[in-house]
This record gives sequence, structure tokens and C-alpha cells, in this order.
Amino acid sequence: RDPKAARRNSARQTLAMSVMAVSATTLSVLARPRAGTVVRKAALAPIASRVGVRAVPGPRARIVSPRRGELAAREALPAPDVAPAVIAEVADGLEGGIQAIYLGSLLAILGFAGFIIVRQVLIRRELDDSAKKMGERIRAGDATAEEYFEMGSIMLRKKVFTQAVRNLKLAAQMWEGDKEDLAQIHNALGFGYLSTDKVDEAISEFNKAVELTPGYVTAWNNLGDALEQKKEFKGAIEAYEESLILSPGNKVATVRLDEIKRRQGRLGLLD
Repeated sequence: RDPKAARRNSARQTLAMSVMAVSATTLSVLARPRAGTVVRKAALAPIASRVGVRAVPGPRARIVSPRRGELAAREALPAPDVAPAVIAEVADGLEGGIQAIYLGSLLAILGFAGFIIVRQVLIRRELDDSAKKMGERIRAGDATAEEYFEMGSIMLRKKVFTQAVRNLKLAAQMWEGDKEDLAQIHNALGFGYLSTDKVDEAISEFNKAVELTPGYVTAWNNLGDALEQKKEFKGAIEAYEESLILSPGNKVATVRLDEIKRRQGRLGLLD
């Protein structure tokens, strides 16, 4: 046998074996599909033809499914949720609206309080001016009963009750006008006494007021209040009832009368 021919045959066999080994390696790599892909035999034929070997029929193509662990991991992942962002945006809007409402309410309260304070300051200043002018005339010694009455009324509004009582007593002594006006003086004088805890004197003045003017609703209310403070509930009930006869819509008499009857009924003292 020709040695050269033998060497050529041996080289060819070695080359063929190397090519087959490379082909087998390539096929094994390509036959290792990723999860979820399909391996087809037709895709391997061009590669086999390039290396000079016949494509070896492989196993039937199959779908490689993801591993059970991967599916579980995917299912465990939370789905994207936009609700928190939407809720946060809505909450921010509501918070801004609530803050605006609070701020508006606060400004309204402060404005109202400022208005009340300014109004009280103006009233106080007006009363001080009136009291100053009236005081000058009284000190001059030529004041009339009307001026004493006006001065007493100013002192009542300023809550200077001692001076109010003194001026109102002078006004009642000097009064020569209508009985209705005199009844107002006695009612004001009774209020001054009641404000200084002189209940008996207050009752006396209120009685004078209703005697002079029987239809004087305010005086009847004040008389009922004074009698109630003295624990003379029967007289207080009569005074409030008289006030309601004269003025059925009188809320002061209605509330006080109901309260007295409720307490007296609870104690079993109501006839």
C-alpha cells in the first residue's frame, strides 16, 4: 500500500472526526433552547451542511416551559399599583382645601372679633364723652331731672352702679314728668340695686315701676328675676305669668317660668 495514500486517508479520517466533533458540539449548544422557545430541525440543516456533515435528526421539537420556581417567583411579584399615587395626589388636594377653609374661618373669626372690639371702644369713648359733659353740668348745680336720669343711664351702661344709683335716685326725686317716664327711672334704679346685690331695694323699685305702668313688660321680668333670687318662687311665677299675658312671645319670661316650674315640680313644691 502506498504510504502517501495511507497518510492522506489517515488525515482525511482525522479531519472528518474533528468536523463531526465540532458539529456535535454546535448541535448540542443549539439544541439547548431557552425557556418558552421552540427548536426546529430545519434550523440545524444549514449549519450541518457548512461543516460537511449530514444533519442528524434530533429529538422531536418541544416547548420548554419555565421552571415552576420561576413561575412562582413571577406570581409572587406585586402587580404595579398606581392607587397609592392617586390617593396621595387626592389627599394633597384635600389637605390644601381644608387648610384654605381653616384659614378663611380664622380670618373671619379674627375680623368679627376685631369689629366687636372696635365697636366696644367707640361705644366706650362715646359714653365717656357724654359722661364728661353731663358731669360738668351736674357739678355746676343746674342739672335737671332728665339730666340726672341720663347720667344714671350712662353709669349703668358703664357698669358703674354706685354712681348710677345716686343719679337715678336724684332723678326720681326731682321728676315732674309723665308716670311712664318715672316708671323707667324706677326700673333703672331697681336694676342698679340688683346689680349691687341689694335685692330688697330692687324689688321695691320694680314694684313701683309696675304700679305706675302695669303694662311695663321689662319691669315685670326684672321683678320676677329679683323675686327668684330671693327664693320667693311663687311671686316670681306670678310676675313671669303677668309678663307673658302682656307679651306672649316673651322668651325671657317663658324660659325662666319653665325653669322654676321644673325645679319646683321635681321638689314637689309646685301647687
